[in-house]
Amino acid sequence: MEINVFDSRKEMGETAAKAVEERILKVLEEKESVRIVFAAAPSQNEFLAALRNSSKIPWEKVTAFHMDEYVGLSKDSPALFSNFLKEKLFDKLPFGKINLIDGNKNPEEECDRYASLLHQAPIDLVCMGIGENGHIAFNDPPVADFNDSKTVKMVALDPVCRQQQVNDGCFSALEEVPSHALTLTITALLDTAYICCVVPGKNKRHAVTDTISGPIDTQCPASILRVHANCHLFLDIQSYPEILEPIDKDESIGIDCLTGKLSVYKSSGIFFTTSIKPSKKQLNDHFFIGPGLVDLQVNGVNGIDFNDPNLSVSDIESASDFLLSKGVTTFFPTLITNEDQVIISILSTFKEACENNLLVASCIGGIHLEGPFISSEEGAKGAHNPKFIQKPNWDLLSKFQDASGGRIKLITMAPELDNAFSFIKKCCDNGIKVAFGHSNAAMEDLEKGVEAGASLSTHLGNAVPLMLPRHPNILWDQLSLGYLHASLIADGFHVPDSFLKVVLKVKGEKAFLVSDATKFCGMPPGEYNTHIGDEVILSPNGKLSLKNGNGLLAGASKTLLEGIEYLIEKKLEDLSMAWKMASVLPAAFLGIGFQKPDDKVDLVVFRFFDNKKIKIFHVIKDGMVFNN
Repeated sequence: MEINVFDSRKEMGETAAKAVEERILKVLEEKESVRIVFAAAPSQNEFLAALRNSSKIPWEKVTAFHMDEYVGLSKDSPALFSNFLKEKLFDKLPFGKINLIDGNKNPEEECDRYASLLHQAPIDLVCMGIGENGHIAFNDPPVADFNDSKTVKMVALDPVCRQQQVNDGCFSALEEVPSHALTLTITALLDTAYICCVVPGKNKRHAVTDTISGPIDTQCPASILRVHANCHLFLDIQSYPEILEPIDKDESIGIDCLTGKLSVYKSSGIFFTTSIKPSKKQLNDHFFIGPGLVDLQVNGVNGIDFNDPNLSVSDIESASDFLLSKGVTTFFPTLITNEDQVIISILSTFKEACENNLLVASCIGGIHLEGPFISSEEGAKGAHNPKFIQKPNWDLLSKFQDASGGRIKLITMAPELDNAFSFIKKCCDNGIKVAFGHSNAAMEDLEKGVEAGASLSTHLGNAVPLMLPRHPNILWDQLSLGYLHASLIADGFHVPDSFLKVVLKVKGEKAFLVSDATKFCGMPPGEYNTHIGDEVILSPNGKLSLKNGNGLLAGASKTLLEGIEYLIEKKLEDLSMAWKMASVLPAAFLGIGFQKPDDKVDLVVFRFFDNKKIKIFHVIKDGMVFNN
């Protein structure tokens, strides 16, 4: 926002008019006509008088609108804003076209009619003021909406706003002021390339203070003008505050990576998205903001293996910190097939970590049990130890759940096993989501599993036999089951781009990303030994393979953030959808939800560079800021 202060109202009005004149001429260098919205209020008198005297503006090329009108006033009332503008401007100059709001017609029909006129072409300029209660047009604090879905609407006027009309001499008493008006919404007002805002007088000083230095909030609707890329504020010495409190340092403007619109966020985690499109300069200057990433499959990170019997509480705390640094604010530690007592011991460690550390408890959205109820077939079992694979066993799962303190929220299993369907139903009845994975089930078993309550395909495309019939096979069958969500590993190694394309096309917003990260995620390239004795090679490109396995994968080593980058780099998705697949969509699967207005949410603040790389600067988790 550019702020201009003048010693007199006359100088203020003349300078604002000169700025608008220059803007009109600039627009007409590129277009045959210019479309302008005007405010009607005594505060605009000096500006309108100076604009009326311009000798340079070709008014026949100007299409005019006004921004609000009372409901129910007689057509000859001098208080009508249309009559005000006729007297001050519209009847004095040869406008190409003048579009007026009629407050005596059916309000709903008139709002639609006027909105359709506004939508015929972009609005090039908006010339406005600010009300004593901070309103812009008639968007008073009780009805102001920074992301309004409407263009024109009927509103009830705030008592402070109605009293201002008396203070301005438009009415002699408060009871004469209409109770309702039709107004352009904030969305409509800010959907323009240029705003000239003229605000004189001591009665406006408080509103100007809140506009310039208060929080961006609907309690002062004009505060949203700070977000606009090209807003020019013209004040006289009486309206300009002598002392300005500093703008909230915890409040910043960024770009919502999901909508592409400008947003306001605070370090506490409160944020809201506006309807304002960023300018090219803002795209380069502002950070992007996205909801915290959600990873439902993490076997370990940064040298820490969640399946190591020696896993400690401090290991879990370190892993949580590492994941936060990569934008993951919610994750599911994933335990694979192992000896029963080892699983119980590890689950007990997670329980202790969550009970002793509130941040860890908040980051761990649940525990993902991947096995031991899976197929023992080659390929389908993946890297799971066949020695510990077993049939579904509710009593055993109950022991696991007790050890975890009730934190098991997702289980991956093979539906072709004995007792699978009753087991699936019991899981779902007890708040545990069920996924298909490490399986070579026939269509009949998949369908019965879905009927029992299964809702996800774990890392679809992986953990199946190396040789499959053309059709039917477990991949096509799972794709055909519309109820199933699908998690995907997008690291360039686990499945080819063509398969990702097919799944994304078929599953749509039921497809989301997981990392399936192992302890080698975050570690430098090299050769390593695992706690179960296998030797693996971590290549510089991130591929993790068995040293003696002829290139066979030994797991994943990339973060969820790198999965987002991969989708963008390969042009499989844009930033908005790729981020959504790693945050909103898995959260929706879990029923967590995101982006409720004025709620505290987990946020990631980042830059997105031309090379398709993402650099995280801040992560906000439970109102705490973690800087990278």
